[in-house]
Amino acid sequence: MDLDIILAEKRTAFQDYLAAYLTSREGTGGIWEACAYSLSSGGKRLRPILAMLACEASGSEAALSLPVGLAIEMIHTFSLIHDDLPAIDNDDLRRGRPTCHRQFGEASAILAGDALIFSAISVIAEADYSAQIKADLLRELARAGGVDGLVQGEHADIMAEGRTVTPDEIRTIHRQKTAALFELCMYAGARVAGADAETTRALTSCGQHLGLAFQVIDDILDVIATPDTLGKTTGKDARQGKATMVGILGLEEARRWAQQATDTAVDCLKGLSGTAVEALRTLTAQLLLRVM
Repeated sequence: MDLDIILAEKRTAFQDYLAAYLTSREGTGGIWEACAYSLSSGGKRLRPILAMLACEASGSEAALSLPVGLAIEMIHTFSLIHDDLPAIDNDDLRRGRPTCHRQFGEASAILAGDALIFSAISVIAEADYSAQIKADLLRELARAGGVDGLVQGEHADIMAEGRTVTPDEIRTIHRQKTAALFELCMYAGARVAGADAETTRALTSCGQHLGLAFQVIDDILDVIATPDTLGKTTGKDARQGKATMVGILGLEEARRWAQQATDTAVDCLKGLSGTAVEALRTLTAQLLLRVM
């Protein structure tokens, strides 16, 4: 198994699907220009790739998960647009180019983020899934993105700035802010594939712990990486007094925390087999290598 080839194939499949979707929206104009700018800004496309791998790990073709993968990427992109706003992180750079509000203005960026939430709902509603699968996906999308997930996590993250917090508090923020969407990716891939309950639980649990590891890894990279290598502003967590594992535990303890979360994510896949499962194991381990 060559993980680089697998990831490149999955990323290309998603990019092609996204390009076709954007082409179908050409001429929409207005706020969609800002939406398309942020959606097409590149990135690892890790979330739709996870959905594709979970779908394959559950015995179906990866392409089946492309619609829900696009919807999740829209929710992720909305969160990045709003996270970069002056009222929150006030970032000028995202994925190596100007953030949405720097390119289009703050008001347009707010509205573009809002529009992407509803576009995500529309993509799932119009997908070629059964009515029950659509209902399940929309329910979990709302849970992962709203007051039980991403938005609540972002709010808690802001409220924790400059405060002394515990590792458990930070873990809760990370679970909501980041891991909720990773869980959703894995659940969605399994759900559209018709996976059994045991497989769905294993993949979803893997997504949760992978998301927890990913956020700590991201916080470590904010300390040790450069804007050129990361494609976004670095060092901002310390400047803004963000509550991070690095900030309260130190760099080496944060690395150990990320290692434990990574190990747990891999352990969740015990009992599953196949190329896609092996790809998930290897990908999970390789993400950690970025900071070790």
